[in-house]
Amino acid sequence: MKKKLNEIIYTISRYTEIFLSLIILTVIVLLIIPVVYDFVQHPLLEITAHDFTTFLGNVLTLLIGVEFVKMLAKHTAETLLEVLMFALARQMVVVHETMVDTLIGIVALGAIFAIRKYLLLKTPDKQKIYDKL
Repeated sequence: MKKKLNEIIYTISRYTEIFLSLIILTVIVLLIIPVVYDFVQHPLLEITAHDFTTFLGNVLTLLIGVEFVKMLAKHTAETLLEVLMFALARQMVVVHETMVDTLIGIVALGAIFAIRKYLLLKTPDKQKIYDKL
């Protein structure tokens, strides 16, 4: 009885997760339109560094959303690390913090790359298999 109840709860939570992923993906697709429109609205030679930084921040935010949906769909360590890498990269590129914050971000990215290289499982033929979270 307990095992059957656990399976039902897991199934319901999985379908809820898929439904929420579809909602997030729909919002991302809808938000692409104003981001592109705002960027195309400015003449190319008149774009300032601030305009480009704003555009880059918006695009990277949408990319983080896409990676998050992929993470919900695949449930692998690799997709989780990709979401973290995009979030860190966005923070470092768009939000201009102090040098110490930038250094911490670089160290964190290096740690993520080290985790990807050394801690994820590999098969004998050197192809990576990513364990389920």
